[in-house]
Amino acid sequence: MFSRKNLADAEANLNHYWNIEDLQVKDLDADADVQIKTESDPICSSAGCTQYKQKKTGLGYPVDYDVPNFGRDGDINANMRSLAVAEKMYKHKLIMGTPESKAQWHNVAKDTEYDFEPKLDIDMRTTKKNLADTEKR
Repeated sequence: MFSRKNLADAEANLNHYWNIEDLQVKDLDADADVQIKTESDPICSSAGCTQYKQKKTGLGYPVDYDVPNFGRDGDINANMRSLAVAEKMYKHKLIMGTPESKAQWHNVAKDTEYDFEPKLDIDMRTTKKNLADTEKR
């Protein structure tokens, strides 16, 4: 609907009327049709689009250099020592991530589906209805 109106407005403004029949290709023989379909892209050469590649310039700083490895961080080492001391002090080995530990510390509440829109009890529904009736008066 709007496309036809916009076309009519544009034709009136430009004083040019678009005739789709003028744009249709007629009476092509088979060779011409094949020639049209095999023509290369006018933007690129037959070798491909090579003329629009980005120029490679240096970044101005070195890349792909070796990064020194100074070992594990000192905080991690301190935490590991602290864990070993705590395990020895309480005579208990901390085990995490195994199926047994996951079963032991499983939160059962997460298995329960919760109704996020519970129905109000009869007293609350009656009160809500009475309030609505009173506000109508």
